[in-house]
Amino acid sequence: MEPFTRLLTISTLFMCFACAGAQDLSQYDLSTEEGLTAAREAVSGKQLGAYSKGCVRRSPDLLNIIVVGSFAHDRGCAFRGAFIGSSYFEGEESGLSQRALNALGWEASDAGRREELARLWVEKGLLSFVTVLARKGGDFPIGRFQPPRAITTKDGEVVVRVWVRLPPGRRRGTACQLLEYRFSDNAELLGRATVEELVL
Repeated sequence: MEPFTRLLTISTLFMCFACAGAQDLSQYDLSTEEGLTAAREAVSGKQLGAYSKGCVRRSPDLLNIIVVGSFAHDRGCAFRGAFIGSSYFEGEESGLSQRALNALGWEASDAGRREELARLWVEKGLLSFVTVLARKGGDFPIGRFQPPRAITTKDGEVVVRVWVRLPPGRRRGTACQLLEYRFSDNAELLGRATVEELVL
């Protein structure tokens, strides 16, 4: 398995074992880059590098959620955690996905809306620093591509599948993966898997 593939698998679900709960950062103004940087440095206990300061995503589709990452020169930004309101969560041990989806209205939503919320959280949250492929490129083999989609199983789980293009790193060619995320009916992230991988 490529080093970045292994890193992406680990970082999405198990980035931080120490941060089991929320950290209240209401004393910082997260609406400004200065306030957000100060809050991130308070969480990490160290000064952020210049490139890591830019690993921030504020999507209008994820109200009151700010996604942050860390930077490495061979892969760019990688997902690390998220501010939900004035609290910071890192890793699924903190219930990050469940908290994010509930903040977006999961509990009061019907099945169709939950599918939409799960897809948005995967695309704009967990994969915010990776290129999600919304349409088939010319290099994709016929019949292999599918646009991002979410379905509800008979057991009430919501399953999201998306193709992503990985950062180039040190590999030759363009690596793409079909990723699958499974959420329970109470918004808990049950698992993540790589269903298929292509090098184009």
